[in-house]
Amino acid sequence: MDEEDRRIETHPDLMNPDWQKHAERDAWLGAKKELKKKRRKQQKAAAGGYSAPGTSRWPGVAALVGLIVLVVAAVTVNAVQERGVNETPWFPLDEAQISRIVTNA
Repeated sequence: MDEEDRRIETHPDLMNPDWQKHAERDAWLGAKKELKKKRRKQQKAAAGGYSAPGTSRWPGVAALVGLIVLVVAAVTVNAVQERGVNETPWFPLDEAQISRIVTNA
């Protein structure tokens, strides 16, 4: 390709009228799409939407709901449970055996 073909004004593709129409139409549609995106972003920001791209409230809401569910489950298990884990001795001794061990020590 010589120097004359590298110039944008005289490029062979740009000299073709059909290709020019296609390129102009694509450029116009791209600009229209960008303008729509910009307007949508401005409307969100004006309506109290999210200012930073990619941010959402749903992860925070889901975490809060999950925490509430865990607390309710813990309270329910504690209320239903007859005997706590820490109340069970490591070895099966009755009260008389435990008092004998404590007094002999």
